Amino acid sequence: MATKKPATTKPQKTAPPTEPVVWDPNSGDIDASIFDTWDEAAEEAAIALAAEVAAVKTVIIEGKIFAGRFPDGTIIKAPLTFSVADLEAITSIADNPVDQIKELFRVIGEDESVTELEQQNLASVVIYAERFFGTFEKITKTALGKSLAS
Repeated sequence: MATKKPATTKPQKTAPPTEPVVWDPNSGDIDASIFDTWDEAAEEAAIALAAEVAAVKTVIIEGKIFAGRFPDGTIIKAPLTFSVADLEAITSIADNPVDQIKELFRVIGEDESVTELEQQNLASVVIYAERFFGTFEKITKTALGKSLAS
């Protein structure tokens, strides 16, 4: 005669969040239940919100200035016309885009811009630095008659 194992009840899971989780740090601890329902869709929603919060709008002014407006409204400008010596100076000291853009500002005497960058959200600074250096590749391709799509 076969015996049946008693039925075990599994904890009820609530539906995973499809909207980013909102938490007020003044309200106490994070509700632990969000960890039990967290899935890829919740992570994607949270990442999309984080990207929106960190977004930096950028423009090129007169073909010479790369300007970025950070989420707090701060506008930081960097020259698109600097020398090979300046480039060598920044790349010999730093190997990542964030440190390179900070070093560029130091080399050209824009210490205030370094201070402003250091006050910004890290993700925003990475976005700004990547777009700044990516702009050089686009300028070069365009000047050489190559499509930006390639």
